[in-house]
Amino acid sequence: MSYQKAKSSLTRAREIEQTSATVMLGFKRTLRDELAKIEVDRRLTEEGKQEAKADVKRKHAIEFLQKSHTMRQEYVANVQKAIREAEKVIYAPIKKPDATKLDRFEDAFKSLKTELLFATSQRTAYEKLRSFTEKIDDPYLAKRVRDDFAELTTTIISIPGDGTYTKGVGAAAATMSARQELGDMYDSLLKPFESDDLRGARDVLDTAQMLEEDPRVHRSYIVRDAAQESFGTEYSRYINDTESFFNLNPELRPEPFVDEEGELVRKTSEDTAWISKDDDNPTLNLGGKGGAE
Repeated sequence: MSYQKAKSSLTRAREIEQTSATVMLGFKRTLRDELAKIEVDRRLTEEGKQEAKADVKRKHAIEFLQKSHTMRQEYVANVQKAIREAEKVIYAPIKKPDATKLDRFEDAFKSLKTELLFATSQRTAYEKLRSFTEKIDDPYLAKRVRDDFAELTTTIISIPGDGTYTKGVGAAAATMSARQELGDMYDSLLKPFESDDLRGARDVLDTAQMLEEDPRVHRSYIVRDAAQESFGTEYSRYINDTESFFNLNPELRPEPFVDEEGELVRKTSEDTAWISKDDDNPTLNLGGKGGAE
């Protein structure tokens, strides 16, 4: 199911982000151990030790950036896959009811629109619309009302009145904005028909889109400080911008990340491309949304 794919991809992206500190710690420990061995190597002069230490730092810095580059590619690939799969659920076509039910609804909806045109007060018009929507028992019909809701709202708001409704009596009375009540009605039209998968897909989409806007793998200042301490500014400044580093040093660029479904993902400074590995039928998608299936 698309929702489970979306959820799984988002979970994987979060896992990658959460391994940031562990990956950095592993490199830091390995580098520390190798530097310690150089320090006690009696075969090396002081100048030789400094050169050896610089070489080891450079080696591990490059390997860390290569690892970070692949992590970022996998991270971005999973975030964007989560978006694609969530959108499949959210924007899936709604099945039409049978022809008889649809025809009866259309007749009733047409009559409602006419009645609203002749309503003498905003409250009367609102109540007619509310009564009509409360009887809807099919998501396709609810969507039909939503699709025409701007027209319905314009009709009601244009009826003479102060734009407010009073609900309840006495101490329980409350004055509500007509626009607010109509807005609430619009928002609630499809809610009775939403599945758990649809609600979950919306949550996934919201989170994935937020991550897509800021696709850093190394978010913690602890990781950034550790990179600075271990590799120096020359390399640490690129831990969240590996593309720039490998543009300057193309011979060091690692192989593009390939996911378990065979999708090849390259992240460039300007766009993201999904390139199918099927040599007989290659497909390409640019621009961050969608992809080769």
